[in-house]
Amino acid sequence: MSKEQTFEQDTIDIQLLRKVMLTMIDELAFELRKDQKLTSCLTLKIKYSNHDTHTKQVKIAYTSSERILSELCLQLFEKLYSRRMLIRLIGVRFSGLIGGSYQIDLFDDKQRDLSLATAMDHIRLRFGLEKIMRGVSL
Repeated sequence: MSKEQTFEQDTIDIQLLRKVMLTMIDELAFELRKDQKLTSCLTLKIKYSNHDTHTKQVKIAYTSSERILSELCLQLFEKLYSRRMLIRLIGVRFSGLIGGSYQIDLFDDKQRDLSLATAMDHIRLRFGLEKIMRGVSL
């Protein structure tokens, strides 16, 4: 399960790159929950303007939490993007998928965040993916 975005114009705008990555994670995490799946591997792909392509992946405990996946994606980006070159494409992939639903983490998950994710999922199922999004995606 993956998403990629090729930019019209190559960029080094970190805010734009961050927004795109977090939007892709949010949409993919919703797809995981909708299909009642969990992922155990997150991969980040960057293609530079000279067409060099670099990927980095991390194995994780099975999850569908966009909070966990977003944090890991941003960490991968920090490790991967060291060349300070213009970026042409960025992509996120979930692999190692299994059937199941997210197991709440007693110490890290907050009820408010879980309720927000559930409410957003219900709105997306009823009205469509683009009808509600996190502020970072605007």
